[in-house]
Amino acid sequence: MDQQHQTIENTTGLAKFYSKVYGYLGLGLGISALISYLVLNVFAESVLPVIFGNPLLFWGMWIAQLVLVVYLGKNAFNDSAKSLIGFIAYSALTGVTISVTLAMYNQQAIVRAFVTTAIMFVGMSLLGVFIKKDLSAIGHALYSLVIGVIIATLINIFFLKSAPVDYFISYSMVVIFSGLIAYDNQKIKLIYQENGAKTASGLAVYCALSLYLDIVNLFLALVRIFGRD
Repeated sequence: MDQQHQTIENTTGLAKFYSKVYGYLGLGLGISALISYLVLNVFAESVLPVIFGNPLLFWGMWIAQLVLVVYLGKNAFNDSAKSLIGFIAYSALTGVTISVTLAMYNQQAIVRAFVTTAIMFVGMSLLGVFIKKDLSAIGHALYSLVIGVIIATLINIFFLKSAPVDYFISYSMVVIFSGLIAYDNQKIKLIYQENGAKTASGLAVYCALSLYLDIVNLFLALVRIFGRD
């Protein structure tokens, strides 16, 4: 009886943790979407020329995003309030950087990428939640490939400047981040099982950030692919 009660309690607690993670994820995506809309439709004439005319400003925002990711990772077990503030700041910055990318593509490509991303996210999330196989080894391998993709992207931007290489990188990102969506959803369950009821809100923010990064990078890769059609 006690074991059955414990199982029900764990299941309820896990569901609440998933709800908290997806709540933060929705908040982050909502902020990014709002900022991106404002930059592209309300302040386009004042913001976009400044960013396009100052490459260092654009790269500075990317560096700031990387710093925030590291900060959120280090504070996941500590201050949940600071983690949430950092996540909100990251989402706002991403809204600006995404708008710069989207400004270079037509609406049809963006809509197709959005719909495809939504479908793939739902499918891979369900896979990650319900699959019995441990995806840890696959997840670690995919994260290693992310580093390779970042290096390849930088080499292509500054040296090769090759359209075929960029095309290959985009398809690679679709595969990598689709897999990471499944892995990161399974990781939410593992994190809760390790920490139980003591699971901190900072960890929920960190899990939301992981899924946020998966979605955004998958979306941008698909935008680049559909934008060439």
